[in-house]
Amino acid sequence: MVTGKALLGAAAVVLAAAAYPAYADDFAASLQQVVDTWVDLRNNHLIKTYFEATYTTPEMAAVETVKAAIDLYDDTRADPQVPITERGSFVRHPINPYGTTVVAFDVINSMGTTKEVYPFVIDVHTMKMLAEGAFPGTVGLAAVFLNDADLPLNEILEDLQESDGVWVSYTFNNPSNQRYDVKHAYLSLYDGYIFGSGYYESPDKRAIEGVADMVSAYDADGTDAFAATQTGHGSSFVLDAGTLGVVAHTSPDVTGSAIRDALDTAWPLDTLSEILAKHGSMWVSYPSADPQSDSKYVRAHIQLHDGYVFGSGYGITLEERSQSLASESVELYKMEGDGAFPIITSLKVKLHSVIDPRDKNTVVAVAGRPGLVGQSIGQKLLDQNPRDVGQHIREHGGMWVDNVFVDPRSTAAEEIRRSSWIAGHDRYFFVSGHTYQPERAAIEVVDAAIAAYKSHGEEAFDHITWQSVKPEIIYPFVVDAQTWELVAHAAVPERVGVCCALPIAASNDLDAARQDLEQNPGIWLEYSFYNPISDRYEYKRAWFSTYDGYTFAAGYYYGNFDELESIISEAIGLYDSEGKDAAFASINGMNAVGVNYPLVLDRETFEIVAHGQNPRIVGDSFFDRVPDVGITDQVDDALSNDGDVIFIKYKVLNPSTSTYSSMLALVQLHDGHLFIAGQPYTIYTR
Repeated sequence: MVTGKALLGAAAVVLAAAAYPAYADDFAASLQQVVDTWVDLRNNHLIKTYFEATYTTPEMAAVETVKAAIDLYDDTRADPQVPITERGSFVRHPINPYGTTVVAFDVINSMGTTKEVYPFVIDVHTMKMLAEGAFPGTVGLAAVFLNDADLPLNEILEDLQESDGVWVSYTFNNPSNQRYDVKHAYLSLYDGYIFGSGYYESPDKRAIEGVADMVSAYDADGTDAFAATQTGHGSSFVLDAGTLGVVAHTSPDVTGSAIRDALDTAWPLDTLSEILAKHGSMWVSYPSADPQSDSKYVRAHIQLHDGYVFGSGYGITLEERSQSLASESVELYKMEGDGAFPIITSLKVKLHSVIDPRDKNTVVAVAGRPGLVGQSIGQKLLDQNPRDVGQHIREHGGMWVDNVFVDPRSTAAEEIRRSSWIAGHDRYFFVSGHTYQPERAAIEVVDAAIAAYKSHGEEAFDHITWQSVKPEIIYPFVVDAQTWELVAHAAVPERVGVCCALPIAASNDLDAARQDLEQNPGIWLEYSFYNPISDRYEYKRAWFSTYDGYTFAAGYYYGNFDELESIISEAIGLYDSEGKDAAFASINGMNAVGVNYPLVLDRETFEIVAHGQNPRIVGDSFFDRVPDVGITDQVDDALSNDGDVIFIKYKVLNPSTSTYSSMLALVQLHDGHLFIAGQPYTIYTR
């Protein structure tokens, strides 16, 4: 075993070998680079030494990972001859002034693993995270997940003092699939620290095993076994295969028609029966007959056996429903081949399709809309190269794409967003999505954060920040109402403790905002900010609401304006260097694809004088395709001098579909012309 002392000794050799830089100003940076390189090498070596073994069972993997973490701590901490200091009923070695006590924690935090079995460490005195092998951004947060474990926290701590280790279960994000699954964790108390590791129990596996147990019980006891179903866990049920009426269900309040109606909202019942008769079992998802606040849908495995349909499932969220539907289509395709496509088209769900990316994204199946089969959607869904999408799906198991469209059912042409999950199999993309209104979603997120604060007090801030292990597209954050210092952030925990006033103040009067918040239940503010989902700076619209001295907020992003600025800058640079006629000719010859291109208007007439994508409309009025809903007033009020820049939002008519798509554009006045670059509002992946 390599000891900490040996590793630290090796560091001295590396540092001694480092050449002095030519300039003294560069010495500190050069030295730091050497140190960082050595630390990375050390950590990688220790990770492989202590945590690269394989085990036959997940239980053994968790236990041995905990033992390896303790061994790493022992081998890299301060001199073990230092006397142990008593702290209550727990003991801990004092921290060495050179920091060698926490080498093990640094190593664990550097793992960044996506494996489901990994180590973590909790300070038993503060119950705060000291090391996390998969989510190091949570270090310093309270271990709130133990409050939701199957054992009360006080019992866990008592058992840890009296035994070598304790098994507990709780729900946690699985880094291997980015889902919240049941985690079985082994905890061991050592030297004042709780070392832990665990494995995840797939809800799909539990559902399949649940069905198998029900079938076995029926084979042994006949219909008498149905009574046991009503005392089971999760969502287990038995249906009559002929009528699909409920014979038994874990929820006694579910009537014979409730489950049938729920299934029928997704699957035509005759189609469901035909698939079961042919293949024996399948996965289905449907609205819950007894919906919970955090799981309004059910994903269930069902199996036909001796005239009955046995089912077992679990609650899922709206987003998980989209993922489940895509998975169900993949499984159906595996069973039926191309015969799955007309079945998928017969489904009653919305925004569910299969496309062929090798053939111009041609639709081969789309639920409820057979007229769209055979049509090409081009880049309207993906807005990027299908090869890049395919690579992302192979690496991550799927891909979220969010875009904006106008709801054709809304008389006000209300703008809503569609969030689509794309799964890949064979040569096809299996796509399922749902819609949401970003304004309403942001307000709901803020309301939920305030409710958590009312229930947990300031501990709610850690609950909120823990959401960063799987950040959502609309996430909450909390600031001190007076200082604007972040006290919780559900996407980037590193921002906690940072003042976020400057980017907001760049576009808003903070004093006026504070006054409005005192007089109103909430206000909207818009500003440019970093989007942790798309990893770029975008324009953000956020809902703020103050409660008990804290301001709770959540918002949504518009787009990447750095890119728009670059497009306009290049167009103006071309105009200044080559002259107006040559610049416009170059822009008209771009033949740009996608959404990012320049267009130029005459400032006075709004006539299109150059268009980077469609030069055929040069000479037309901008308002031939864009309704002038206050745009001229926006321009007149905001633009007066060369170099002035504003944002405008408008809808563009697509003549081939007679529908409008929403755009957000950057406009800059230069030499009597309006240089414009816009993008859909918004398309990006997460």
